[in-house]
Amino acid sequence: MYSGDLLKINGVRISGLSGYKINREKLWKDAERNMNGNVSASLIGVFPKLELVFRDALNEDQISKLCELLDMPYFTATYYDAKIKGTNSACYYASSYPVELMERKRGLFKTFTVNLVPVSKDKHSPTGMIGYYADGEQERF
Repeated sequence: MYSGDLLKINGVRISGLSGYKINREKLWKDAERNMNGNVSASLIGVFPKLELVFRDALNEDQISKLCELLDMPYFTATYYDAKIKGTNSACYYASSYPVELMERKRGLFKTFTVNLVPVSKDKHSPTGMIGYYADGEQERF
């Protein structure tokens, strides 16, 4: 059941987001085109990468907590997924991210972007051999 939280990392509710995007990245193997231009490939799965934008003026405590969570080698991310109209949980790691001071006196930081990259494919993604044809037809093998 959806709790209303957009994102949790290891059970900690993440706040301060100004942008949230899921990039549903497909990973293929053995992709090839025949002489007619038709594609045949094996879909390994869909890997939902989370693109997060944190707002300006997060304070030192907020940045410290985020860094503590994002710097872990791997963590469980529980996030809202429109595909399933609820939350999904999976193992993720964080990309590199900048931490830039905005105002030293008040301990405020500038906006920044970080990607959460899935370790495994989405458990709801289709897999298998697929052939696509010029007329738009598709065939699963």
